[in-house]
Amino acid sequence: MPRKKGCFNQEAPSDAPGITLEKLVARIQQMMDPNSTVTHNEVLEDRVGNKRQFDVVIRGVFGGRPVLGVMECKDHSRRKGPDAVEAFAKKSENLGANLRIIVAKKGFTDQALRLAKHEGIGCVSLLPRDPEQVGFSIGDFWYGILSRWDNLRLTVHFPTPVLPVASFNIDTVKYDGKLVIRWFYRELVTKHGDECIEGDQSLEVTFDAPTGIEIEGSHYLVSGITCTARRIYKKKRMWVHWSGDAFYDWHTSQMTIPSQGSVIGSGVETDLSNWPDFEGDIPDLGAEVRPAGFLTAVFYNKPKWNSDYDSETPDLSVL
Repeated sequence: MPRKKGCFNQEAPSDAPGITLEKLVARIQQMMDPNSTVTHNEVLEDRVGNKRQFDVVIRGVFGGRPVLGVMECKDHSRRKGPDAVEAFAKKSENLGANLRIIVAKKGFTDQALRLAKHEGIGCVSLLPRDPEQVGFSIGDFWYGILSRWDNLRLTVHFPTPVLPVASFNIDTVKYDGKLVIRWFYRELVTKHGDECIEGDQSLEVTFDAPTGIEIEGSHYLVSGITCTARRIYKKKRMWVHWSGDAFYDWHTSQMTIPSQGSVIGSGVETDLSNWPDFEGDIPDLGAEVRPAGFLTAVFYNKPKWNSDYDSETPDLSVL
């Protein structure tokens, strides 16, 4: 009887954990190449007549030639060592398989990876649904830059040594009926927004002649105004793990996603202030900063000036 493509049972909930992993692997492998034939739990006879059971068997055609692949699935509570690789290499050595792959739920030791590479055996894992339970996380870092101006204060300079007003609310300081603080804020955001300096910064405007300014409803002649603001600049980094229908290759550090598969990232806090602080360098996305199959992102959270407020902002630069 001819085999049907993808002839494996997907009713996994009632299976033992190891069988569930095998069927998940078979399902994803079938999605990798819909034109191939993928079977689960098949017995093959090698070239010397020995019959061997394989968890997943792949058959296809490449360049007009038949291709055979076999996969061994390890649903164990620890990383697989060289013994598992050696056993699979011995089991499949007389099969004439073009593709030999071990799938380990919790990954591989370094020694196992070296031996597998020598034997021409691929080492992959499914993307873990729950990285904390599985024991490893497949993903990458997302970076953030948090930048803002905080604690804005105004100091008004009077032409006389006697201060006519000692304290005031900055929201009551106006020129030509418009809030002075808006002009300073626009200067800070538009002309000093890309600076990477943290701490207090000051901008001062000195008038050529005493100029009338309104403070809390009263008018005064002033010689200048200084705005002091605290610059907040923090670099952030968040680990995002991936889960879904894909394989992670331990040799190449690449994630392979079938065309009909879906991969989702873990939830990411939208407020960058809640991300962990990061003291290193933010990567240049124009360079190669990640393995193929992964997404590295840099998010910027810095204030922007709304041009709609231009009509309500005084022009102190002409004074």
